[in-house]
Amino acid sequence: MPLAFLQKFPRTSEDKQTKCYEGAGQSYRGNHSRTMSGAVCLNWNSPALSGKRFTAQHREALLLGLGNHNFCRNPDGDTSPWCYVFKGGRYTWEHCSVPTCKEATPDCYSERGTTYRGSQGVTMSGASCLRWDSPLVKNKVFNAWSGKSRRQGLGSHNYCRNPDNDVRPWCHVMNGTQAGWEFCNVPQCSTCGIRKPPSPLQPRFRIAGGRSAQITSHPWMAGLYRVFRGSEHLFCGGTVINRCWVLTAAHCFLDPKLTANLIRVKLGRTMRTVPGVQEQSFNVKKMYRHPEFDELTFDNDIALLELQSASGSCAMETDSARPACMPERGQKLSDWTECEISGYGRQQEFSAFFSDQLKEGHVRLYPDSLCTPKQLADRTVTPNMLCAGDTRNQDDACQGDSGGPLVCLVNDRMHLFGIVSWGEGCGRKGKPGVYTKVTQYIDWIEQHTDIRM
Repeated sequence: MPLAFLQKFPRTSEDKQTKCYEGAGQSYRGNHSRTMSGAVCLNWNSPALSGKRFTAQHREALLLGLGNHNFCRNPDGDTSPWCYVFKGGRYTWEHCSVPTCKEATPDCYSERGTTYRGSQGVTMSGASCLRWDSPLVKNKVFNAWSGKSRRQGLGSHNYCRNPDNDVRPWCHVMNGTQAGWEFCNVPQCSTCGIRKPPSPLQPRFRIAGGRSAQITSHPWMAGLYRVFRGSEHLFCGGTVINRCWVLTAAHCFLDPKLTANLIRVKLGRTMRTVPGVQEQSFNVKKMYRHPEFDELTFDNDIALLELQSASGSCAMETDSARPACMPERGQKLSDWTECEISGYGRQQEFSAFFSDQLKEGHVRLYPDSLCTPKQLADRTVTPNMLCAGDTRNQDDACQGDSGGPLVCLVNDRMHLFGIVSWGEGCGRKGKPGVYTKVTQYIDWIEQHTDIRM
């Protein structure tokens, strides 16, 4: 870290943190003096360190906490306190085993995991990682001796890292008698329900039955397309709930001729017929329609689609493709809570065409007392359904939006509470839309997927 950015830190109740460190540990002033490997730290005032940049002779040694001692410090803004050690016949450095003051962060990685500094040391196949300072990897490009090793989190340990900006953290492993590498079994940190805020310059003009929207504002939105005579035609929406799974409505598949091999799932698409910059396209590997779906009442109107790309992989998380969070079993929000719907469906009840661009609308959750057959032309309403509508009679789901999301803000993240199911027309006064109540199906979803709520 440039010295211009170094600053004094306020004292804590532990006299500048003597038992643990906060943040990167630049303010740590305790007397811990062992590294992660158990090596004893060298004195910062040792003549053997005369050629090193950070020693007790540094012009700002007092500010940096360096002196006639061998206590762990972080004078250069590294990821955690460290010290010099004598190891393998040479003077080098290692991170220290000083505990952090705050609760341990989840052992997971964000984005590609280049900043992952957790302690996972096992690969996807179950193999143990080699230490980055192992003689077996000394001839590899990335090891504890490389010039940028400290910045890349490489050192005297075997923890998974991503020093080369690969798709996820990895490590060196033994493949027979040779050292190879494998991706690590580190989970990705949950970013469900988080979206990129719309630009203030982004057009927000109102169109009939909603506003035009960018996919980055609804990254969990999936478009379901039917392959017919060499072209693809939108027929329903869906919601990304996991890298490999989309939740939609069972009634989207009433046509017995619509089999999984004729369905394409598009993520990252703002315009209905134009591929997006970050678009991802998938085949459907498996399709589960709820076994108790009632074609007459639309009770249990829910289905799961397992995604598979041409290369056999699932979705990669981007600003335009990200899962919505799932609610808790039986979770209920307050009456009139404002939620969001999105889709590419018809702009008006009797419109002949679907919308060219993704639309969004805001609706409120109706009380159970107003979600009854009386309000819905005497059609059956079951406990597996919820009602929502725009009290201004402007926004509502319509044909083509079926299977799409009704998401509500909980703890600063958008959670999937409803699936567009049915209604009396589109946006009719006093007529709410009816949605599949997702909280009723958490066990069913877990039964068919690897998702655990």
